[in-house]
Amino acid sequence: MKWSFLAKPEGVPRYLVVNADESEPGTFKDRYLMEFIPHLLIEGIITSSYALGANSAYIYIRGEYAWIPDILEQAIAEAKNNGWLGKNILGTGYNLEVYVQRGGGAYICGEETALIESLEGKRGNPRIKPPFPAVKGLWDCPTVVNNVETIAAVVPIINNGGDDYAKIGVGRSTGTKLMSACGNINKPGVYEIDMTISVEEFIFSDEYCGGIANGKRLKACIPGGSSVPILPANLLAENRQRRTAYDALRRPERRWFCYRLYDGFWWFYCVG
Repeated sequence: MKWSFLAKPEGVPRYLVVNADESEPGTFKDRYLMEFIPHLLIEGIITSSYALGANSAYIYIRGEYAWIPDILEQAIAEAKNNGWLGKNILGTGYNLEVYVQRGGGAYICGEETALIESLEGKRGNPRIKPPFPAVKGLWDCPTVVNNVETIAAVVPIINNGGDDYAKIGVGRSTGTKLMSACGNINKPGVYEIDMTISVEEFIFSDEYCGGIANGKRLKACIPGGSSVPILPANLLAENRQRRTAYDALRRPERRWFCYRLYDGFWWFYCVG
């Protein structure tokens, strides 16, 4: 849907910007993708840029990830050496350059217009919208900003087909989702799930988080960024079946709640 908004004026370049400013406390799913399977992201960037008609793409990475830009630069160089980046990719006549930009460690640069300001060398302050980046983004040109997980997911969607990929999950929560799980649990880490599983299964099953550590009991869970409402334990009892899907966790009076879940962040608070 975001891609469909991209303006297409003649003679004006378009840009793809990958938001790797993973600043929410306890979130590390994008870090995992960039650190261990960077070529999945690079392939997603190539595919997405071709679809968008962009000849330049930028990965804006948070300043605290000091070691990861070197990994990305190496992956970009390997892709270029194999003819998958640069001029006339695979003889198609399509050109694409990918650049890595280190951020300064500002939390606000996770917001897409503040990120664009920083990428242009300015102070990372959010812009007034409209105009939206799809119309007037990086250097006042049409720009799509997506996060690392979204762009990496383009690859299996293309390989398997959109219809097959959409069969995974339930309702509007289709495909798979990466979850960063941390706090006082037995098995912290990054998990790829489909959102038909319940919150209780994710927390307590041995396949995922393995339950609460050190003999403590669950007090509450934050299923998103730091601005997301806390889910108390009485809504997460082991005998309940609340799906991890966006709609199943949404509060009707706070509609933005489900959208913040895209951060894929789970943080567990426990008491003795």
